[in-house]
Amino acid sequence: MSLQATRTAAALLLALFCTVAQADTMGATGSASAGMSTGVADVPTALRTPSSTLPGTGRASGTQEQDLTLWYRQPAGKWMEALALGNGRMGAMVFGGTATEHIQLNEESLWAGCPTDVYPKDFAKNFRKVQKLVLDGKNGEARKLALKTLTGRPTSFRSYEPLGDLWIDFKQPKEVEDYRRELELPTGTARVEYQAGSVRLKREAFLSAVDDVLVIRLQADPPGKLSAVVRLTRPKDVVVKAVGNDQLFLDGQVVDVPPPEGPEANEGGSGPGGKHMRFAGRLLARATGGTVRAEKNTLVIDGAHEAVLLFTAATDYNLEKMNFDRQIDPGAQADAILDKASKKSWAQLQKDHEAEHRALFDRVSLDLGGQDRNVLPTDVRMEAVKQGKTDPALSALFFQFGRYLLMSSSRSPGRLPANLQGIWNDQMWAPWEADYHLNINLQMNYWPADVCNLPGTMEPLLGWFEGLTRRGKVSAERLYAARGWVSYLATNPFGRTTPSASTIGSQCANSVFDPLAGAWMAMTLWRHYEFTQDRKFLERRAYPILKGAAEFLLDILVEDHDGQLVIAPSTSPENTYRDPRTGKGMRITRGSTYHTSIVRAVFDAVIEGSRILDRDADLRAQLEKALTKLPPFQIGKDGTIQEWIEDYEEIDPRHRHISHLLGLYPFAQITERDAKLFQAARATIDRRGHRAEIGWSGAWKVCFMARLRDAERAHWYLSQLVGGSALPNMFCGYGKRPIFQIDANFGATAGVAEMLLQSRDGRLDLLPALPAAWPNGRVTGLCARGGFEVDLTWTDGRLQGVRIQSRIGGPCSIGYGNRSVTLPTQAGDVIRLDGSFNAIE
Repeated sequence: MSLQATRTAAALLLALFCTVAQADTMGATGSASAGMSTGVADVPTALRTPSSTLPGTGRASGTQEQDLTLWYRQPAGKWMEALALGNGRMGAMVFGGTATEHIQLNEESLWAGCPTDVYPKDFAKNFRKVQKLVLDGKNGEARKLALKTLTGRPTSFRSYEPLGDLWIDFKQPKEVEDYRRELELPTGTARVEYQAGSVRLKREAFLSAVDDVLVIRLQADPPGKLSAVVRLTRPKDVVVKAVGNDQLFLDGQVVDVPPPEGPEANEGGSGPGGKHMRFAGRLLARATGGTVRAEKNTLVIDGAHEAVLLFTAATDYNLEKMNFDRQIDPGAQADAILDKASKKSWAQLQKDHEAEHRALFDRVSLDLGGQDRNVLPTDVRMEAVKQGKTDPALSALFFQFGRYLLMSSSRSPGRLPANLQGIWNDQMWAPWEADYHLNINLQMNYWPADVCNLPGTMEPLLGWFEGLTRRGKVSAERLYAARGWVSYLATNPFGRTTPSASTIGSQCANSVFDPLAGAWMAMTLWRHYEFTQDRKFLERRAYPILKGAAEFLLDILVEDHDGQLVIAPSTSPENTYRDPRTGKGMRITRGSTYHTSIVRAVFDAVIEGSRILDRDADLRAQLEKALTKLPPFQIGKDGTIQEWIEDYEEIDPRHRHISHLLGLYPFAQITERDAKLFQAARATIDRRGHRAEIGWSGAWKVCFMARLRDAERAHWYLSQLVGGSALPNMFCGYGKRPIFQIDANFGATAGVAEMLLQSRDGRLDLLPALPAAWPNGRVTGLCARGGFEVDLTWTDGRLQGVRIQSRIGGPCSIGYGNRSVTLPTQAGDVIRLDGSFNAIE
């Protein structure tokens, strides 16, 4: 297309479809008002340029000019400072010690316990009694009856466990200098380098998804000065032995001992004891210019130029059975993996790993400026942000670290979703069992998957979730005599789908009163369809699960005395209101805003899915009728969104959960279209108080503020995470306690993407919440609903250019400030516009 043709087309485009203010009202905050909605029929075809005719379609990732490296001047003194490696199935935490290197190891499926579900007698009959008491306003009586009849032991299950620890003891002078420890995100490689006397020592490690092994290279300069002892350990349930002169075998079986002899983290019980999951680890050592020999249960490397260690592991977990499987030999599986990998050289292992890793990581780049601060160690920069300094490049690093963690803890060869700690855990009984929490945490883990161009990370979630919903059908029938499927607050690789929590009281309040947690999780599949527009995925995987969720909800919804369809008993996660009759705190209610938002979202998704697939017309009609009877969003006397169906007083107005704003994010039920609700949503967050010490809650508020187009407050919350909740290794913590919870990392990454690009209601909003701290920047590779991939550049807080590639075709509606345009596209088309929406080459 000629330059003149481009200008002519752009002029026609602006004349026909754009309403542009005389003055550009887009400031550095990026707040925008909706422009005029436009059609597509008469858009000049010159703007629908196939990508094959445009130069530079395979754009550079941007990682070449950006330094996306976490680095430190000292070894990790504790686990929260170690650097994370992962290949989706195995995890490793590299400490970077000098006298001794410590690498803590995990395997995704290594869990204590066994499948355990609890079915209280006459649950359905007693549930209806509790339901009637709630509808009659007798909440206290309802709670007592529920505690007595709808709960059962064991209330919970056992924990995700570490695989073991790899130790490398070096024979070298104790005093070292010129030390550097780093994690290079684009290559997924951890490195350590330092001077020990006259010897320069270097280490590199990565976890290859291609070969399913941890690869470590040790080097010494001058040659022949590398001497070390390699060992494997685990606190319990394991035997380690040397095999031949170059291998260590680690073989074990989890032996769960019930109290009083064994530990019990859950007051309500965690299931039976016994000999449970089997596991194995295999390590191979190869040396160049020296020797390797076995000595007791260790390997001794002596006088080498360099050495390469390969490690892998396996368990007898079977995803299809959601149980351990005695037909699986974990030792034989690990042997086969190691044997295959050992046929490759270090160079080939590294090349294959880096190519696969970069193919995922390099899909998105983010440059916010401030690269000059990369000369400072990461922990120093984080402390500076804590003291109020601005560091845009650190925000970009934090964003990319979230993407790195997701692809490292949820992709093939892994088959399980990222848990509360992703895949990294060093405790034999992890906080909250490192389980799959379904009242926000697992949902938040996957918020960045599609928008941040990592759709493949969804597959481990999908495979496991399909199994969970199959088990959930049994629970829906046995507990409620209902159709569809159910899953509650917490579950695990064994697929528990009955109420679970640490105590009887918590099991009742957090699980029995919240049978919609699984339905909320199912909306993750609908979002994946919205981004990919993959009809086969919708038909074969997403729609059957969503339909089952809708059927269950239809069967448990009940009409209250006001003629509204409500969930009863109902709750709002972990929050409490003051009972106006007694003045005491109460959790049980009917039709909480949280539950009604989930019902509305699921019904809307199934209605649209049934239309797309042209099926289930009768079910669609039932859902459409039910939607008209759901309680609407309500604004309380204090101007906030009501959390409960009654305008109750909150016990804790600053509570960390804000579940009644699901309609703002991640759903799109509260938008600018209803100004009063939109303002009430903002007032709700203001009333909660602006604090972010609970990492995941602060990350959620980044997303909320981005949706509200409050760029400065979104950036403030992000800064609180980077400089406050984040630990030295950029893992996010839980409050002031040294507890790692990965959902904050993932939520913050999704929040940054939301600040730069939003897509809902068939429209792409560009730079909707751009803060003043990021005046100049560039992002490439973000994805939008409708199957679009988007690159943006901006200068002085104003959009300079946009490149949009249409993966599947269809209309593309674009908005920025008070500008709006809709363009038709075909699969593969690339749209290039400047900040005024003029077409450019």
